[in-house]
Amino acid sequence: MFAPGLPAYLWLWPNVRGTEWLVPVQVAVYFYFLAGSLIIGLRRWNLRQLGVNRQGIGLSLICGATFLLVFTLGRLATDLPLSPRPLTMRRLAGEIGFYLGLVGPIEELLFRGLIYRALDEWRGSRWAIWGSSLAFGLYHIGWQGPLGALGCFLIGAVFGAIRWRAGGIVGLIVTHALLDLISVELYAGLTIEQVREVHIARPALAIVGDGLLLALVLFLWKFRQSETKTSNEEV
Repeated sequence: MFAPGLPAYLWLWPNVRGTEWLVPVQVAVYFYFLAGSLIIGLRRWNLRQLGVNRQGIGLSLICGATFLLVFTLGRLATDLPLSPRPLTMRRLAGEIGFYLGLVGPIEELLFRGLIYRALDEWRGSRWAIWGSSLAFGLYHIGWQGPLGALGCFLIGAVFGAIRWRAGGIVGLIVTHALLDLISVELYAGLTIEQVREVHIARPALAIVGDGLLLALVLFLWKFRQSETKTSNEEV
């Protein structure tokens, strides 16, 4: 069912970029994936089981905020030029609605909801985290290229770990939307060529960011392990 949507990312979407068809195509593709996620997912699970629940919202928001800080420090540590877009309330409101109303909810429902749940029941949490991350990376390869897909794979792995730890996707929806908004608003003119030639200009920021990322990963893994061990002992 999702197969017809793939050309939209691999061919159609890149070819309408910069034209008046971009926004309608984006909206149509996202609604297509939303319909597919719901039709397939709700045949076996309910929305709560797909992660649309209140479980772990605070935890996922805290972890998400930490990851946003890591992302921001990583960008500021490089010599990538900031290229903020001219601020207009109409455009900003439209982008907030697009990323918070469409991109964040639908991509999280698809990857950390449907795909994660299916892989988790089939082969367990490791397959769920890495499999959904791989799908997330491939999903972005059409217009971001292999380097962008690798970055999205790593982001997907962190998001998958947060999903595993928190048990829901609501906090991830907010984090996902904010991550995209930061990229769009502050790095609108960024090209793949600039990313390939990036250099670390502020090592101290890079060290702090890497340290925070390591601490986040260790927290997600170790705290979960401790919780699982405690549960097993109680049983």
